[in-house]
Amino acid sequence: MAEGGQSTPLQLPQQQAVLQTQKVSDVIRSFRPTKVFRSSKQDNFVTSLDFDDQGEFVVAAGDDDIIQIFDVKGGKMTKSVPSKKYGAHLARFTHHSRQVLHASTKVDDSLRLLDLHSEGYIRYFSGHTDKVTCLALSPGSDSVISCSKDDSVAIWDLGSRHAQGKLKLSTPYLVAFDPSASVIAIASQSTSSVLLYDFRNYDKAPFSTFDLAAYEERYTPSTRGRAWTRLEFSNDGKYLLVGTDYHGHFVLDAYEGSLKAFLVGRSGSPGRAAPISTTGKPLGQGDACFSTEGRYVLGGSGDKQDMLVWDLQQSPDPNNCLQPAATLPHRGRTAMVEYNPRFNMIASADKDVFFWLPEDTSKVA
Repeated sequence: MAEGGQSTPLQLPQQQAVLQTQKVSDVIRSFRPTKVFRSSKQDNFVTSLDFDDQGEFVVAAGDDDIIQIFDVKGGKMTKSVPSKKYGAHLARFTHHSRQVLHASTKVDDSLRLLDLHSEGYIRYFSGHTDKVTCLALSPGSDSVISCSKDDSVAIWDLGSRHAQGKLKLSTPYLVAFDPSASVIAIASQSTSSVLLYDFRNYDKAPFSTFDLAAYEERYTPSTRGRAWTRLEFSNDGKYLLVGTDYHGHFVLDAYEGSLKAFLVGRSGSPGRAAPISTTGKPLGQGDACFSTEGRYVLGGSGDKQDMLVWDLQQSPDPNNCLQPAATLPHRGRTAMVEYNPRFNMIASADKDVFFWLPEDTSKVA
């Protein structure tokens, strides 16, 4: 996957405080790529990115079956763990900083809990009979939800290898916890709906269903039911992002399901397969995310080599389409993007992994 070359610290000590305390609105338009970790082979792709709870490390998985850990403050890659036998996708930090959970892409369809210190597996979680398409960790506990192409949703506790429960739904390929960890949203792509469950009573019927069929017919008619790539609540709990792989992204009111805005401005696809896709494109996890305070959505521009920023405080046009408020220049495709939960810092990836910082607090490495 990535090779960092000469390592230089990403943040000076005085910069760390600035990056942590500055308002996102003060710096969002000045982000620039600051550090790049080049792929050792240009035919390999990064397939997932995730920050730990403290925002100090990034984990990346790739289709070369390697899991890599990057030190945010040091601006360097610190560990590379091969998973050649089972493959690796959707690598996620647990609340234990030295543990990473990931899905298998070979041999079986299990989840695997990796100890980064020993580079050995603590536990396997078996139960799916087809590829895992999404992993969501509870913000407040060791509960995990996984979705699979076997049309099942499994609920796990990291302390037990056996599923705590299962749901059978039609194409439930994306899942997200709300910030309170009390609500889970499950996207059923073929039915154009998002189902909301009380997590404590997930075996009961959903308490709300958001029907996106009319929105898809209006904004994404050519890819209806097969292009969703991302499901995410904003950290303030107000909005729900339904990302797509081509036309744009839906931002819904998280309570009512009404459309806040359809985010437009991208050009083409990020080149990754949506979970329901059979195109054979590299795997991904969607190319859009919320900023930490929930005001902005950041995402790739598709075929163009820029990152786009949409401001949800701006009013959409009469068709409820929202144009980007800013374009962040880039020299590579943004196939996935994650905003640091603690600092004003962004990670993005396609073949290479990029770290982004506000231009006025850093110099390009």
